[in-house]
Amino acid sequence: MKTITKIATQKRAGRYNLDLDGHFAFGVSENIIAKFGLIKGRQLDAQMIETIKAAELVDQGLKIALNYLSPALRTEKQVRDRLKQKKVDEEVIDQVVAHLQGQQLLNDAVYAKHFVATKQVFNPKGPRGIAQELKQAGVAEEIVDEALLDYSEESQFDVALKMAEKMAKTHRRDSTVIRQQKVVQGLVQKGFSFDLANQVINELDLENDPEDEQENALRQAEKLANHHRRLAAKDRYYKVKSNLYAKGYRGEVIDWALEQIDFDDQE
Repeated sequence: MKTITKIATQKRAGRYNLDLDGHFAFGVSENIIAKFGLIKGRQLDAQMIETIKAAELVDQGLKIALNYLSPALRTEKQVRDRLKQKKVDEEVIDQVVAHLQGQQLLNDAVYAKHFVATKQVFNPKGPRGIAQELKQAGVAEEIVDEALLDYSEESQFDVALKMAEKMAKTHRRDSTVIRQQKVVQGLVQKGFSFDLANQVINELDLENDPEDEQENALRQAEKLANHHRRLAAKDRYYKVKSNLYAKGYRGEVIDWALEQIDFDDQE
């Protein structure tokens, strides 16, 4: 048996040094002091000392986890990874996670539902994009599938439509064809299905005004002609023409744009 001969406060708030039989033994938190009723003069056997030390490790792990959880919801994997980064033993991590789950402070299903709801408003994504992020965060597939049931097809369409409108403005100087392709590609990259992306395109009027299409083509043609100015006039002409076709412009628009440029004058 050993006797607690001194309990002294540390510089860190809520931390105490425990002396046994006149010698420093180990540090403990205020929680552990209260939990085990540690007071000067109390006797502790070897088993109780080990129990206190083990509880102290769990208490430290809990503080790390709670600090990590304070600004936002986390998944079990994220909490485990955080504790591993802090060099917490695996056995202690298991106890910390079990305690947090028992207190409903750690719940992957709740996290997933909240994540799905948030991703429909802030930095929105389609269901495949959301599923990928949740799986990367360690959420089980069945939990992901359950959470995505809250993301209706109607909501997906509304979110995708708003995103497509912004994308369309970004690519307003592209040809109609390329503009549509880039919007579809952007939606698919954000996790929406190809079918839904095409439905959105059909809903939006992304057909450029004829004059805008001509101006866009001419702007591209002038840049291309200048870029290939070292080529012979004929070669430069066909180089520009082929590039405009690749950029999705129609033949009559390309012909009009080429007529506005004096290729011979650029030699």
